[in-house]
Amino acid sequence: FAPLTSRGSSQALAPRVLSIVLSFRVSGEMAAAMRISASMLLVISSIVLVDQVAGGAFRGYQAEAESQRGSDLLDELERVLGGGRRAAAEGRAASFEDAMRPIFRSLPKAAGGRLPASGVRYLLHRIFVERHGWFVEGLMSRGEAWNGSSPAAFFAEHAGEEAEGIFERRLGSEGLSLHEAAVFAATLESLVHEETLDRLHAAFRVLGMDTKEESATEHEVERAIDTYMLMLVLGVNHTTVSSSLVSRTWESIDQIYPAWRETQKWVREVRKEVVSASPESRTSFSTTTQVLEEVAD
Repeated sequence: FAPLTSRGSSQALAPRVLSIVLSFRVSGEMAAAMRISASMLLVISSIVLVDQVAGGAFRGYQAEAESQRGSDLLDELERVLGGGRRAAAEGRAASFEDAMRPIFRSLPKAAGGRLPASGVRYLLHRIFVERHGWFVEGLMSRGEAWNGSSPAAFFAEHAGEEAEGIFERRLGSEGLSLHEAAVFAATLESLVHEETLDRLHAAFRVLGMDTKEESATEHEVERAIDTYMLMLVLGVNHTTVSSSLVSRTWESIDQIYPAWRETQKWVREVRKEVVSASPESRTSFSTTTQVLEEVAD
């Protein structure tokens, strides 16, 4: 190697020393920048993590709060309508919630993501048309705005004013969550089911067969179904109907309701389809109820 004291060597070495120094400085600056970047990344990651944890906790709190409100609503229904009706509504609510979710998400919300009365009315109308083909009085728009009447009005007639008041208060304050709307719908459906049972009991009663509901013959079941349908299509109040009124109505049914024969034939076809699944119980009260609910759908 040439001595470092040589002039030529010193001149040649200078650029290399400068390059090393610059490289060291650049490397030092890059390292510092990397340390800063790493620190910033750590801070950002911590912020994101805290945000996710806080967001998850908030969503968990919201879910818990909604669940509590739903439980409170069921408690109120039990107080007013009884434990049997609460159980019936609670058993139906989950399937309603799944079916209503896409429609609920698409509708404009009030504060807190809750559905106002007009939206609840539209949602219930849609779900009952899709689920059963029902056009429920009080839920149809009839060409008016969807906020034209309260969807809770149905309960005044079928479950009393106190039951109506439960839903009116919720609708008037903050609107309904998805779960509360599902409980609303499930309660309404269970009341309709209950009315079907009551009307069928009335049919057996006016025919003098109230002790034969579980031991009726084929002919007796058909008579009970015909009487049920007569009360339904003519709007006869099944809670006050008498045997004499039914007898008089049968005498002129073709004049009062010209489509009766076609209706009777159609109901027979529906019954045939339903009982084919369980022919051994074709004359049971529960199977007959199932037939009439299929007719209603």
